[in-house]
Amino acid sequence: MLYDTIRLIAPNEEFFCQLVRAIFEDSGAFEESPTGFIPKLNTSHLQNGVYRTIGKMMSTLIIQGRKALALLAACVVDYILTGDVHQVNATPDDVSASELRGMLKKVEKSSTERELEDAVKRCDSWRFEVEGLPNPVNMNTKDTFVKKATLFHVILERQACLDQLIDGLSYYEVLPLFRGIPIMRIYLDFPNVKKEITADDVAGILIPRYSPLGCPRRKSQEMMVIKFQEFLHSVQDKELEEKFGSRTLTEAEKAFLETLRPVHILEFATGRSTFPVLRFIPHPQMIFLYDKSTGHPKANTSKNELQICVNCRTLADSDEFDYFFVEALMNSSVCR
Repeated sequence: MLYDTIRLIAPNEEFFCQLVRAIFEDSGAFEESPTGFIPKLNTSHLQNGVYRTIGKMMSTLIIQGRKALALLAACVVDYILTGDVHQVNATPDDVSASELRGMLKKVEKSSTERELEDAVKRCDSWRFEVEGLPNPVNMNTKDTFVKKATLFHVILERQACLDQLIDGLSYYEVLPLFRGIPIMRIYLDFPNVKKEITADDVAGILIPRYSPLGCPRRKSQEMMVIKFQEFLHSVQDKELEEKFGSRTLTEAEKAFLETLRPVHILEFATGRSTFPVLRFIPHPQMIFLYDKSTGHPKANTSKNELQICVNCRTLADSDEFDYFFVEALMNSSVCR
């Protein structure tokens, strides 16, 4: 009897996981930000009522007690519970597009007029199309600029999608229940849990694309993976400067090593500083380049690919591999 029960439960759980992925990952109706999922503006979905259907699906799952649906960004939940954009607390981290998120953060963190001028100039490609933003932007109005621009990109630009989703969430009277008992937002809110990404996390997510067993290149590839793992742990344990004892490091290099963490290697390889809620698409890989001209690693973030050079310099029993990696990271956008 117990065996039969387990057989009955397992497919249901598997179906539920597939359904959550279908909603948030495969439907094309959502995109992920560092704080959770936000609706993606899709005019075809709007015309076909897809967001309403997804809202009904979510209502049904919530009624069944599926708290695991808690994947939405808090600002999205703010709007769902109030229906009022003025009660939404949106921050640049809620923006899904990494380039746009970076622009807004640069404005937010500007500490001088010169820094602010440069940061605002980066926003010129879109800021004049958003009505109501402060113009010109100065130190007194930059916070208002960031707040209004973020609200536009996260909520106002997608408001029709959100309203349709809210309509679907009224199914089974779920929406009135949520608005009457605000604590129930835990069924929608993506948990605000920040975990420091470790060396083992990064090493574990990057799957080496080895040559077949018996291939002459296989041994050198396995050696490079060991070197990479040792490099990650040296970064985590702040031991790189010590390993570079025979080198004369610049002050910029020393300062860089102080801030370098395993998360920056993840960002170098994938363009992300966090692990996605569901999974990486495509899954991150480490590939091997037999290039004698350089020892610097490369990355293809669109493919989540870390490219490691294999040659006599990177294979040498010295600090060459580590130093090549640090130089590559310094010349990238990580840690900036």
